[in-house]
Amino acid sequence: MKWLVQEFLNNGSNIVRIINALEHCHVDYLLVRVNKDSSLTVLDKADKLPMDKSDSILQDFISNEAIMVYGSKAFAKIATEMGLEPGSFMNEKFEFEIFREALGDELLNHHFMIGELSELEPIAEEFFIRPTGNTKLFTGMRVTKEDFLSWKERENRENSPYIGQSLMISPIQEIKAEYRFFVVNQEVVTSSSYRVGNNTDITRKPSKAILQYTKKIVDKFPLAKAFVIDIAETDKGFKVVEYNNINTSGLYGCDENAIIQAINKLKEDKR
Repeated sequence: MKWLVQEFLNNGSNIVRIINALEHCHVDYLLVRVNKDSSLTVLDKADKLPMDKSDSILQDFISNEAIMVYGSKAFAKIATEMGLEPGSFMNEKFEFEIFREALGDELLNHHFMIGELSELEPIAEEFFIRPTGNTKLFTGMRVTKEDFLSWKERENRENSPYIGQSLMISPIQEIKAEYRFFVVNQEVVTSSSYRVGNNTDITRKPSKAILQYTKKIVDKFPLAKAFVIDIAETDKGFKVVEYNNINTSGLYGCDENAIIQAINKLKEDKR
């Protein structure tokens, strides 16, 4: 398995960690830039400048090879369009409606509503809102009724980026801690906390109980050959926050070497 890694993004630390792990694991990779026309340019790993004959270098690298990608959601989409295998593990199941159908009340925010910003109305004085599916217009957050209505009014314009974008709103849930699990071939290969209480915390290791719960959920709904699942610890027990695409997910306190080793053991058939 070879890898294509997108050049440093806003959160460059994840890219640096993946590159260091690829080199540690002696895995062949190319560093690439995603251009505005969705083409790729191969960069020199040392000076990060475009390489001569980039197109031929890329074609020679991916020809008749299993290729994994890591970077942005746009990059993952390009990998799918290029027909790379396994490429991106994103599929049509990464939608909250499908999560709810498969998991029921195991889903933390199972009492949600979905619509465009212009269609939605406040459901309480304060509630939770986030984009759905493969869209990351903003990070999920709490919003007050007043702020939501002001936001909705501001975006009532022809060139709003929210036109055609589905958003999800749901009641606020009190969460004690949240954990991220990287799953390959229905096995958790690495995990860590990412929030404890109201604070970012990547140091807490999941308990045996939450690992057992996660395995139960993974066996019940393994929506891809490799994926990321976030689990919350609440007063009502453990709940599924969401599934994420492994090609684009942040690492937090997880072991990137374990992720790469597990991915590279996969067969070329990603599903």
